[in-house]
Amino acid sequence: MSALDNPKALFQSTCSTNSEPYALQNIGDMMSPEFSENCIIIVDPGMPIHNEAYVIIDFNDELYFRQYVIENNKQLLKCLNSSYGDIQVNNDFEVRGCITQQKQRKQKSLHYYLLDKESGKMIFSEKGKEKETIR
Repeated sequence: MSALDNPKALFQSTCSTNSEPYALQNIGDMMSPEFSENCIIIVDPGMPIHNEAYVIIDFNDELYFRQYVIENNKQLLKCLNSSYGDIQVNNDFEVRGCITQQKQRKQKSLHYYLLDKESGKMIFSEKGKEKETIR
């Protein structure tokens, strides 16, 4: 069996053992239109999970790239593409990291966490924003 036949084992032997941000490629249309198929996402395993964050979660022995949402005291993993259903999770899941950035071909990078100039705190943006360059 090749490493690609077992993506979870490949992930666990490389990405999940590191506390540094890492890159993954989005496969499929479950998270479109915000994340197109084959875009590169940057995952930060040190970023705390919160409502509406885009996350990589290990649940029921499967890895999911979804939006983590809390609705009516239920924890859900939501696809942005309405063709796919939500997954309700209990507290028996492991967060592998929050998506902090994406890069698409011929487009600029979108950042999902940016420093608020007034408060000095990191602010989450559901649609991502281009990072301002400091000159």
